[in-house]
Amino acid sequence: MNVLRRMAVAALALAVLAYAAYAALFYTAQRQLLFPLADTVRHPFRTALTTPAQLVEPTVSFGHARGVFLPAAATPAPALLFFHGNGETIDQHLDTLAALNTLGLNVFLLELPGYAGADGAPTFDSLVEASTAAYDWLAQDSRVDKRKIVAFGRSIGGAPAAELSRHRPLAALVLLSTFASTADLARDHFLPPFLALDPFDSAARIREFSGAVLLMHGDNDEVIPAAHARRMAGASPRAQLHTEPCGHNDCRYFGAALLPLLRTFLQAHQVLPTP
Repeated sequence: MNVLRRMAVAALALAVLAYAAYAALFYTAQRQLLFPLADTVRHPFRTALTTPAQLVEPTVSFGHARGVFLPAAATPAPALLFFHGNGETIDQHLDTLAALNTLGLNVFLLELPGYAGADGAPTFDSLVEASTAAYDWLAQDSRVDKRKIVAFGRSIGGAPAAELSRHRPLAALVLLSTFASTADLARDHFLPPFLALDPFDSAARIREFSGAVLLMHGDNDEVIPAAHARRMAGASPRAQLHTEPCGHNDCRYFGAALLPLLRTFLQAHQVLPTP
């Protein structure tokens, strides 16, 4: 029995050490996992912009935020402030999101700090500062109806979009394939929530938000399980959940699935005029 007890204690000790090593690796590498494209090297914008697209670089404490403004044909018009996912840059969405101009919307695509030559590094604080700087730029532009600015985020971009509702008045929130909180992401990987360095809590922001929320999520999302969307939808009676039979990166959000739904949602909540 003593031998069996010693073997059990040794096995438990090995398991504890293995878990501690796993947790330590997550803690030290989590920002590289959350923001794999961050290079923190300043360089010119990579894509040649054509009129009327406009490069915008608001001043922030760590240098300049960076984004592209796609104006609507008629002004002043509502605006969508777009935050992309962690494996993307704004270059990849320029043509796709230009289609939203046809709905009568201005579109501002904000680059994540440290991505594609934007100053800084992606953290909770830098993302909050960059998003508020972008919002303030929009609110001061005569082409924008500042009463109708919508935050619109995909995947990790939904976290700063939701957090912006805590700092600036938004007309609505649109979140695609977004996690409920970084604490929930940690729990999904059997880790204690306190290890999450960036305290994004989109479910809490939705609970506090007085406006309407549109959530879209893939039923088969293997990166951010659909349970995250259901938790966020349950946080507010003003939240609407739309699911698609897709995973995380194969949802056709920016095609036929999105535009009619987005138009109907924004019209229902007086961001866009009804026909």
